[in-house]
Amino acid sequence: MAPFLSTFVGGTVGLLTGMYAIALRGRTVLKPHASYLVFTGVGGYIGFKYYRFKQFEGQLIEKRRVVLLEKRAKRQEEAATAAAAAAANGN
Repeated sequence: MAPFLSTFVGGTVGLLTGMYAIALRGRTVLKPHASYLVFTGVGGYIGFKYYRFKQFEGQLIEKRRVVLLEKRAKRQEEAATAAAAAAANGN
């Protein structure tokens, strides 16, 4: 998900949450437009942080995949060497 999209979704959710909270209370803490702006800004910030977290998580997964592939290649190489040594000793 692109950073714009996650920020937009977060901002929209923040705005809707703010509207719902204001509707429940019947009044705003700040002026209505300022409250909506604060909720939208916080939602956008949370959406952007979620995007950054997913990017970081993807990097960790990729690093782990590379390590596992290297270990597998090493095991296969050791197995091939052991099989060649066993074949040489057996003949």
